[in-house]
Amino acid sequence: MLEFDFVGIVLRWMHIFAAIALVGGLLFQRFVLLPAALPLEESLRKELCERSSRRWSKIVMVSALFLLVSGLVNFILTMQLFKGADLPIPKMYHLLFGIKFLLALVIFFLASALAGRGKGTQKFRDHAARWLNVSLVLATLVVAISGILRTTHVAPNALEMDRAMIPSNEVPSNEVPSNEVPSEETPSKEL
Repeated sequence: MLEFDFVGIVLRWMHIFAAIALVGGLLFQRFVLLPAALPLEESLRKELCERSSRRWSKIVMVSALFLLVSGLVNFILTMQLFKGADLPIPKMYHLLFGIKFLLALVIFFLASALAGRGKGTQKFRDHAARWLNVSLVLATLVVAISGILRTTHVAPNALEMDRAMIPSNEVPSNEVPSNEVPSEETPSKEL
């Protein structure tokens, strides 16, 4: 029977879908909306920007919230798994996570400033192509750092931790506890 870490899966989906929405929206703005709006008259371009910003700002807020919540919960759970397995945390993990987190905050700010209507962030909207380019470069760095963090993730997943916590006399006879290596006498699970 397949077992699932339901919370882990939901958090991962939240994180991935929010990242897709945010980065995809930035890509759309930079390479589709901005070039398409350039030939329009000033009044039409301004109206288009205002209408799209109203809708886009909601997506930015929800995506940023989902990314922050799922990212921080995933980080806390990962740290607990390392501790529970009594494994050392890779030396660069906190540094890379910190850089990723700070870059993500800059992306959230830029996306919010570009979607906003306030006078204080108007300078970002006046140079939208430049700030969208910066956002996309930062998003590429975040994805690259995420890939590195994922490969350094050597802590067991939550299901493996649950199995490790079961006393050895309670492990079903056809299963080998995760901390033992199957021998020739020990029946192994068929795939």
